[in-house]
Amino acid sequence: MSRISRGGGRTGKPDFRLFGRVRLAQTGNLGLLAATLPEDTATLDGDSLDIEYAGFWIDAEPFLEASARLMHTGDNGHLDVFDDEAGAIIRYDLAPGGHTSVTHRYDDILEHTKGEGNW
Repeated sequence: MSRISRGGGRTGKPDFRLFGRVRLAQTGNLGLLAATLPEDTATLDGDSLDIEYAGFWIDAEPFLEASARLMHTGDNGHLDVFDDEAGAIIRYDLAPGGHTSVTHRYDDILEHTKGEGNW
């Protein structure tokens, strides 16, 4: 399961965001991919699916599995998952048959700017 936290955290406020874009040559598959996401999260734009979500935790695994299955050679995409409760971002680089991911903690991203007033 691709999740960091269950969302809501200590504040009860939405703390989970998704941003991404997927380009598929077979545009008919974009609707199938969008169906794995919450309503009003995905926007179809020609050969692309734009993703923007802010709310509580959702399971990204169905989207990642569908991407792997529906993508073909030449297709590309990414999904960024921001988990404010965990203080981390995951970048999924999508490809036919699977994906790679890299996780960064928010503090690590800002570490190089400590002397510039971020702490």
